[in-house]
Amino acid sequence: MTIVTPKFGMSASVLRRDDRAFIKGAGADTIVSTPAALNAVTDAFSRAYGIRHIDMPATPARIWAIEEAKRA
Repeated sequence: MTIVTPKFGMSASVLRRDDRAFIKGAGADTIVSTPAALNAVTDAFSRAYGIRHIDMPATPARIWAIEEAKRA
């Protein structure tokens, strides 16, 4: 079985000359991922227990506390 992996490359044309860290577009993905992860957790608890809202930050300790409280 052959596994094909994509080849990624970077050329100088995508880097900004005025950005000394050479970071391009670091904000959009990080802003969108946090609410998406919280929506996934809320959706899972909504289906299992009817919970419609979970406050940020959704730490593992908070999630386990909700889970244990609903089981009792």
